[in-house]
Amino acid sequence: MKWYKFYVADYIQETHHLPDAEDLAYRRLLDLYYLSEAPLIADPVVLARHVKLDLDCVEPVLKEFFELTAGGYVHAVAESQIQRHRHQSEQNRRTAIRPRRRGCLV
Repeated sequence: MKWYKFYVADYIQETHHLPDAEDLAYRRLLDLYYLSEAPLIADPVVLARHVKLDLDCVEPVLKEFFELTAGGYVHAVAESQIQRHRHQSEQNRRTAIRPRRRGCLV
């Protein structure tokens, strides 16, 4: 996804307790998640390198906000938004290729 809806009030409510470095880690991990439109790889060391932060900032964020699954780290809200985006894109694609009805313009 090139962009995603960001609900500032929800974000602040969820993250007000985080130190600045962990807050930055969370935002960067979310951005990475939305860009890839897939679960994050299950290696915190590699993820820390991708978001250019220390592992001690990334690990607590992964544990608190992401769920480790067989496919990697999943963020429930982001996954839901990505699925909605895919569904809407598919509907838009189908609408765009639907032939227009020809008729009288009276």
